[in-house]
Amino acid sequence: MKRWLKVGIAVAVSVISVGLAQKSSGTLTAIPVGYAPLLDGVASEDYWAKAPVLEIATEGGGKWKAANKSETSVRMRAVYTKDSMHLLLQWKDPSYSIDRQRWGFDGKIWSKADQVPLDKGGANTLYEDKLALLWVINAPSVVEAGDFWPLYVAPDDAAKYGYNRPVKAAPKGETLDMWHWKLVRNGFTIPAQVDDQYVDSSLDAKTFTEAGRKSDPQPADQPGGYYNNDKEFTAPDGTKVKGPKYYVPGNNNVYIITQDMIDRGQAKEIADYPALMSMPAGTALPGVVGRPHTGSRGDILGKATWRNGEYTLEISRKLNTGDAEHDVIFGDLSKRYYFGIAVFDNTQIGHGFSDLYELVFAK
Repeated sequence: MKRWLKVGIAVAVSVISVGLAQKSSGTLTAIPVGYAPLLDGVASEDYWAKAPVLEIATEGGGKWKAANKSETSVRMRAVYTKDSMHLLLQWKDPSYSIDRQRWGFDGKIWSKADQVPLDKGGANTLYEDKLALLWVINAPSVVEAGDFWPLYVAPDDAAKYGYNRPVKAAPKGETLDMWHWKLVRNGFTIPAQVDDQYVDSSLDAKTFTEAGRKSDPQPADQPGGYYNNDKEFTAPDGTKVKGPKYYVPGNNNVYIITQDMIDRGQAKEIADYPALMSMPAGTALPGVVGRPHTGSRGDILGKATWRNGEYTLEISRKLNTGDAEHDVIFGDLSKRYYFGIAVFDNTQIGHGFSDLYELVFAK
């Protein structure tokens, strides 16, 4: 793999005009098909076997390296219809990681598992599996280099900009579209989705809470997206106690709660402190509630299955979402589009990542 740029240098890189067709590590060719796949993580459509396969290697880098088995290869295929693009990604992962920072009760105290802070490398024992695609919207320095860079700014560097944790940022004036699949938070909602985000060069805590990486906009009157399964309770002595908000009656070992489960009454709110403390010792409840994203953040659908130590993920998105500010627009099928992949095996930060690759559309 090519040598990756250090983000402290990359943030300061000026925008340079380059020939965009010379720096990729390989080409993914999308073939035209007559209908969209059923997003079930099975890839049963005949045309998947006909689509060319691109194998993409990943490796760790930056301060946190790659945790667990995040260094792996991803086999990728692409097809498209008249208005949408569809991806098939398969990669090895020995563990199906859905035990993401759950609430646990020892009979006296409720606490969340694996709360390693981001500035210490984040969670990597009880977290979730993830995969991210980074698409070039406007990032000539990335294409010129032929690779990406460790997007997490080192804590000492981040502190210079007013952040007390690792953050992400692109080089000055550049923007990337991030398609971020998260097994627990996005994988069980109806519909199952891929979190649509982007990375720009904003890096000032006084103005930008999230630094460079941000979520695509959602309508204020249509809130969406996952949220913490947290509630504050009042003990008899007036003490405030934090614990899980929702539970599933009759099930003391719950990995997933979604908004759909709440809406149909399968998951219920814990009424008060006595109800919270009356649960059996050993009870484990999710630390997060899955809820579909809305607006531009909800543009991408994705469903995965895990069988025999391997993920199969199918992704669908419109060629043109109408949001050129935050999304890569596949508006000209004669052009080349540039991307990279990151794989997270049960880890919050320490991922494996690829060089730069290109997507082309076959006629």
